[in-house]
Amino acid sequence: MTETATKKERGSKDGTPPLVAIDDGYAQTKLYGQGPDGQIVRRVLRSSVRIGSHGLGSFAGDGAVGLWQTEEGNKYTVSDEIEAEDPRFTDFHLSPINRVLVNHALSLAGFGGTRVDIVTGLPVKEFFREQRKDEERIQRKRDNLSRGAFPKSNGVEAPVLCDIQVGCQAIAAYVDWALDDELKTRNDTGKTIAIVDIGGRTTDVAVVVGGKSIDHERSGTADVGVLDVYKGVLDRVRSRFELDDDALPLSLMNEAVRTGTMQLFGRPNDVTDIVADVVGQVQERALREIQRRLGRAATLHAIVFVGGGSALFKDIANAYQNGAMSDDPEFANARGLYKYFAQRRRG
Repeated sequence: MTETATKKERGSKDGTPPLVAIDDGYAQTKLYGQGPDGQIVRRVLRSSVRIGSHGLGSFAGDGAVGLWQTEEGNKYTVSDEIEAEDPRFTDFHLSPINRVLVNHALSLAGFGGTRVDIVTGLPVKEFFREQRKDEERIQRKRDNLSRGAFPKSNGVEAPVLCDIQVGCQAIAAYVDWALDDELKTRNDTGKTIAIVDIGGRTTDVAVVVGGKSIDHERSGTADVGVLDVYKGVLDRVRSRFELDDDALPLSLMNEAVRTGTMQLFGRPNDVTDIVADVVGQVQERALREIQRRLGRAATLHAIVFVGGGSALFKDIANAYQNGAMSDDPEFANARGLYKYFAQRRRG
């Protein structure tokens, strides 16, 4: 009997798998949905992963930490304490790396060894093709997540993925804007709204007309996001502190970008000037891409900014008179995916 088959027999206690939405981005993996106990679970994991086993062992000496092996036979290490592999490649959402990150995040959130229904997302340019859903790519993402990912760390179990659905990330954020937590309409869906989702690798623009149609002429995806900030800061820090031979884990880069301080040589180092300069440059690049789609956006009721980049570029919404920042921009996609498919479950 296979490892996968053994786990599938366990099922869930009440026979109905919980529903969890996963915003599996290039910079972060965010979970929002029903926990194994029926309560809402909300969790974020930085997408820090490298192929291979990178020597991280538990303090107790009982095995590797964050180590996974895929059905294809390759091993991957997931940890903030390694220098992350650059996830900005074309088929990231169809890759074993993506599959490992999704399974790892679910396992950390308490779904190890349990059955769970999940919904994940694709950027606008990958979800649509010639104004229609790209059913082939959507199915390829389902197929990838259906393949095996097995933990090689002691005491860690993989989740059992049952129903796997795929939504459009920016459209999901529109659903989050439109519906409250009780799945009731909370904003005027009769207007034309633009959702700008600034993620790890990409900036998605989705123009929703009357809550029913997508304006494909003004919707699309540009390759600029939070990881451009991380890369710019990394290059400048390496140069300033002469760190060409040192591996810098994602935890240090995140600390620098979030706080303007980086722990090096056993002490905090002020890198505020580097971060501010790089953030400003990347924000300007993102705005140019948004303006190519929307112009001055005079005919739009609102431009709603979501995603980790929107949280980082705190004043970007002020570039438009009708710009607005989501209440919780980093979780807008995950919450929207959850709300949409939870509504479908209700019928």
